[in-house]
Amino acid sequence: MNDNNSLQLALNQILANDFFQEREVYANLLKYLVQAHLQGITPKEVTIAHEVFNKGPDFNAAEDTTVRVHMYNLRKKLDEYYRSEGHADKIKILIPKGHYRIKVVKEKQRKTDAASKNISKGTVFLLVAFFLAVGYIILDQLYLRGENQYFEAIDPDDPVWGHFFRNGYLSSVVIGDFLVFHEYHSELQRPRRIQDYEINTKDELKAYIEEYPQNYPEEWFIGEIPHNSLTNIIDIQPVFLSFKQGLKINFTTEIDINFIKNRNIIYIGEFKNLRALSDLISILPVNYETLPWWHGKISFNSGDSIVTLQTSHDWAINRYVVDLALVSKLPGQNKENYIIIAGFGYNSQVKAVEMLSQKSSLMILENQIKAIHGFVPKYFTLVLEVTGFDRASTNAEIKFFHEVQEDYYQNFSYPTFKK
Repeated sequence: MNDNNSLQLALNQILANDFFQEREVYANLLKYLVQAHLQGITPKEVTIAHEVFNKGPDFNAAEDTTVRVHMYNLRKKLDEYYRSEGHADKIKILIPKGHYRIKVVKEKQRKTDAASKNISKGTVFLLVAFFLAVGYIILDQLYLRGENQYFEAIDPDDPVWGHFFRNGYLSSVVIGDFLVFHEYHSELQRPRRIQDYEINTKDELKAYIEEYPQNYPEEWFIGEIPHNSLTNIIDIQPVFLSFKQGLKINFTTEIDINFIKNRNIIYIGEFKNLRALSDLISILPVNYETLPWWHGKISFNSGDSIVTLQTSHDWAINRYVVDLALVSKLPGQNKENYIIIAGFGYNSQVKAVEMLSQKSSLMILENQIKAIHGFVPKYFTLVLEVTGFDRASTNAEIKFFHEVQEDYYQNFSYPTFKK
């Protein structure tokens, strides 16, 4: 009885809000949902249509979106109410996405739910964290205590990594993840979680929402993590251990241009997932074009001509793959250090990270640079053509190399990238 009274009081507080006083239809809808909850009933869309919106017996949910539109708007208005004047309410009435039955949450329970949500966000990478933690303990015992047997530590004066961590900045590995969003499928009568290769930025999602409001698209709070990320992180961790650095992981869907300031960054991912980091390579003498699926092109000048390389694969016969990667070590405007490892597919990302993180393969790469350029400069950009078979690259060849001067970015100014 006390719970019922508390719920009625919570409902009255909501209905006193200006929006609900001015929108009788939403007030009636919310009162109907609360009454159904008190009676232990899970209302159906057709029942709501009849009893709240006075729809006739010919109501067809596949053609008439009245209920779904009003539920969507009611959910949004409740969210706005609890973010503003209702933030201190002890009892909160929520409408889970894809459902017509309300959820009543007490303040103590809500805090627990919020904590659970944060934990669930972390569980996306739970297995990775577990294996990395175990690996870190083993490597810490064997290497940091002077008994390194399982990986070759990078030399402290290595031309690629030697000075990378020495500027005092926090260092992060940034994984290029895919944007994910929810939408309602009218024919299936249920919501779905979508990852669309053509909708991979907030601007692209905004345009999609404006074009297809009937689908009620909403961005999901975390992106889809590429399956090669585990391999990439396991490969890059010995570099951090070699320089006694902690490894911190971020994702491009959660960072903005301000994240780049006063931080060393190692980006690993596809070109299409660079997002806020794309400015770092936009002024390099290399152009890239993403094509459907994991394909793409990279172009650069060679003498008086332009060379264009393109990915390819042969799925029908032997699954032979030609992939491309851009590896750039770049200076920040405030003496930050950036390493961008961007590829079109799995093969190029795994191979490029492997070459930079293992001492023996790093020496091979550095010798190739010396053969082309005479020495390994502090900053540079290069293009790798990676060949092999699906998910098993065997060869990587430098197709383009360019030294980047230490003051390269001082001559360019981005409005959002100033000191």
